[in-house]
Amino acid sequence: MAIFKYFSEEAHALALINKGELMMQPLSHFRGREADGVRGDPKDGVLTYAPKDGLVMNMEDGRVITLEGGSFHSSVKQNDIFVYCMSNQLSEALAEKFGRFCVEIPDPEVLVRRIGARAHHGSKLDYGKIVCGKVDYREHSREPGADWALPERLVLIKPVDFAWQDEFRIAVGTRDAMNVENVGLVIHTGLAAPVFEPVPAPIFLRVGKLRDLVTLHHF
Repeated sequence: MAIFKYFSEEAHALALINKGELMMQPLSHFRGREADGVRGDPKDGVLTYAPKDGLVMNMEDGRVITLEGGSFHSSVKQNDIFVYCMSNQLSEALAEKFGRFCVEIPDPEVLVRRIGARAHHGSKLDYGKIVCGKVDYREHSREPGADWALPERLVLIKPVDFAWQDEFRIAVGTRDAMNVENVGLVIHTGLAAPVFEPVPAPIFLRVGKLRDLVTLHHF
């Protein structure tokens, strides 16, 4: 299955092709951008459960209450996970949004294996726990199941409004970032403004030249 990386600058596309250069941004980068419906998403990596009939809560004293307009949120540690965003589609419509230079990568496992080869006990990132796959665009009414506790699932979750991107994502975290239940849990009783934190700098990786394996498309 091919994946596609769009660039607004040809030089950046050629850096991927000739050097295997990847710029991986922390999730907080996307949460902190203006919510423009393209790259900015304050709920990136957040599972939101907001039933239409209200959030039902079972209290420790046995009471069952319903919070009208209430919602449950589970979030990865946004400064500890870095992602590389691509798409499953070769599309002129996506090129108009993300850039007219598009690198087609026939096999995403090539990137995953080369990133994983950087594993070292002294590395800041835990390359032994790479997460990759298609993004899951979820309706807020969908029950969370066990996904709320799994950072490797949360990092691949976005609101359904972004489904047009058809995103494929590679993610790697700092030590323990992908551990089970290493998440932030919040219950809101109504609308809540997003909380923005200082954003770490991106991480640049070089995984070796790809020019014999990929194709450059121009739109």
